[in-house]
Amino acid sequence: MQRPREPDHFRTAAPACCAVLVIFCVLSAGCLENFTLPDITAFSFPAFSDSGGSLKAYFLDVGQGDSTLIVFGNRTILIDAGETDKGDLVVGKLQGLSVSRIDLLVATHPHSDHIGGMEKVLDAFSVGQVLDSGMPHPSALYASFLDTIEAKHIRYSVAHQGQTIDLDPALRIVVLSPPDKKTSDDLNDNSVVLRISYGTVDMLLTGDAGKGTEEQLLKTGYALDSEILKVAHHGSTYSTGPAFLERVHPGVAVIPVGVDNPYSHPAEATLAALQGAGVVVYRTDRDGDILITSDGISYTVQTARGRGGVPFIPATQAPAGPGNSTTVAANTSPYNIVISATQFNAPGDDRENLNGEYVCFENQGSAAATLSGWTVRDRDGLHTCTFPTATIGTKHS
Repeated sequence: MQRPREPDHFRTAAPACCAVLVIFCVLSAGCLENFTLPDITAFSFPAFSDSGGSLKAYFLDVGQGDSTLIVFGNRTILIDAGETDKGDLVVGKLQGLSVSRIDLLVATHPHSDHIGGMEKVLDAFSVGQVLDSGMPHPSALYASFLDTIEAKHIRYSVAHQGQTIDLDPALRIVVLSPPDKKTSDDLNDNSVVLRISYGTVDMLLTGDAGKGTEEQLLKTGYALDSEILKVAHHGSTYSTGPAFLERVHPGVAVIPVGVDNPYSHPAEATLAALQGAGVVVYRTDRDGDILITSDGISYTVQTARGRGGVPFIPATQAPAGPGNSTTVAANTSPYNIVISATQFNAPGDDRENLNGEYVCFENQGSAAATLSGWTVRDRDGLHTCTFPTATIGTKHS
């Protein structure tokens, strides 16, 4: 096994037409009676047998640490495993989800709040391969981690920028960091950063990468825009800079963080930046385990506890209560389609007040968007309205 080595040095002009278009679409399909958004359902982790054709990302509540499970079909990826005392918890959660094998185990960097539970994971599951940052670290914990990998003859590789990982033809996994030529010896800044894409939905998983790494990534030319951002370093002030946040332009951010942690994570400045950018924030200390499911076109956020919320509903109107689910249309750069206004079950006879019920879409992006083939579904998924050939311009078009 190769050991880590020292670094080598739409209110667009479409306001009326959007409503008319959507009203026509929905009415003609007879969907309005049961049409509701967002979808709020009791939360429970779905069985893996129900995951065909979808991507699932479980952001596990492991206190002040990180652990993310990605499931696609029968493929599993575990990124980090929390602190040492959370190893059994991570194993228990995975076993509760019927995990029997981990195809790819990623150690973003060798700090204990990320690799502490790895020994328990390695003992409990068959692991296909390990991807490591490759940064030298003198801790006994990291040494033991490497020894166990070697003893079990698990394929080991050091992550490098531009590397792609082939687990499934429909899933694109790209390593964005660390670069081959390290700019520092800082373990956080050399975290393994992954962008995982399924269809038009992208997730950016950042480890504890700091602003220095973010600045470097902005210069690489690699695609960074992502619907889901795993906020780096538990939401500290050392990450999530304005330029980086603007480039990524997430719809949802997940912050893995412990309750009443001694570091005051997440930082108020980071939360303010995310709020100012219109990002919906989920936190494991408040929401518990968080599940994001995607069909490659849209994504759904479910939480074990806390509240729900979607980008196009003001916080004061967002549904609240334990066990929430929110479905969001994916932001597809360079356009960004959101639901800007809705009216359900208007008074009177639905056959007479055709303009009384509507869903209005707005394109907040920089380019016209073709919606041909896009669909709107009711809560139960029993009524689906598919757009005919249609284009929504921008407010500047």
